[in-house]
Amino acid sequence: MKNYISKIKELLKFLFLSKWVFLLPQKKTFLLVDGLYNPFLKYFDKKNFNIIYRRGESINIRVILKCVLNFNISSLNYYRQYIKFASPKIIFTAFDYHPIFYRLSRLSSAKTFMLQKGHRSKCDSIMYDKNLINKSQKKDNFVDYIFLYNKFTSDFYRKYIKGEYLNTGSFENNFDKIKLSKQKKEILYVSNFKIDKNKKLLSNCENDEKLIYNLHKLAVSQKIKFNVLPRQKGKKESLDEYIFFKNLLKTNFSFIEKKESSSSYKIIITYKYVFCSYSTLGREFLSKGGRVGFLFFKSKNNPSIHFRFGSLEKLPKKGYFWTTDVKFNLNELKRVFNFVIKVNDKIWKIKSQPTANKTLQYDYDNKLFRSIVSKELKKKNN
Repeated sequence: MKNYISKIKELLKFLFLSKWVFLLPQKKTFLLVDGLYNPFLKYFDKKNFNIIYRRGESINIRVILKCVLNFNISSLNYYRQYIKFASPKIIFTAFDYHPIFYRLSRLSSAKTFMLQKGHRSKCDSIMYDKNLINKSQKKDNFVDYIFLYNKFTSDFYRKYIKGEYLNTGSFENNFDKIKLSKQKKEILYVSNFKIDKNKKLLSNCENDEKLIYNLHKLAVSQKIKFNVLPRQKGKKESLDEYIFFKNLLKTNFSFIEKKESSSSYKIIITYKYVFCSYSTLGREFLSKGGRVGFLFFKSKNNPSIHFRFGSLEKLPKKGYFWTTDVKFNLNELKRVFNFVIKVNDKIWKIKSQPTANKTLQYDYDNKLFRSIVSKELKKKNN
């Protein structure tokens, strides 16, 4: 009884903070779990989606009442009742770290499809989440189709979730191809800029000032234009970041304004040479054949140490186009810079592609995903 009262209190708190929806869900082909991000609209019409919001944006009162009448107001029962009303053929999510999603395939005849959202590493909190990494729950965890970045991420999830694993890379990255003839022979630096409330750089930016200053200096010496892709989007949001680069570099650089979060994919493919300390965007660009230099100069105790290129995949700390050191190393910076800038396209492909395939797969236009969705819809319609 106490547990039930506690759940009632949690529900009331959630209700007061959410938008109330009084109409029952209509029957639609697709159900999206977590409305924060819907990359599936690239291929499917918005009108064919119902959405279960899980961050307090809205809540369906009729579904809640059904749960109350069942004397079961758990999150799982809310999903169960919502699915019954919506009657989807396929349930999507673009997030791989919601444990409740792993239980949905057992609740209906709908097929579940899960994407990976962001690169995984050993210092990623997801890999230590006890709600996720619980082998005792594996018997209850099942997702029909699991689309992940690479084999190494699949090996991790296989310990905890049953289902069919497909290594197809980053879903949104797969939307576009690189057109080499249209690339500007300029440098794009992908920023990891982060500051605290006192406007001091966070520890993940250790040695980035030396890295950026000397990378810019090399670019100027080679008469190559230097561009900065900020971490923040919007002019107001990226003001502190712009001031940081302006104070550091003074002149001879271009600071790009990101107008929307997804624009980074459109921006990066237009540049010939990309450099970063660590970046999922950099890995994605590499997977499409782009030239990227990964320059990671962090001390052993840095909290981002496992974000270095190839950490999860157990690659060596140095390679043709990447380097890792516990302190800033100008010689290593020059070595990686020269390889990225000077080798011809044939050599770049030979030297980079095997490593790129290990860290992130690439399936242009998500052909495998679309073919499986099409196959499952045909089965449902027969």
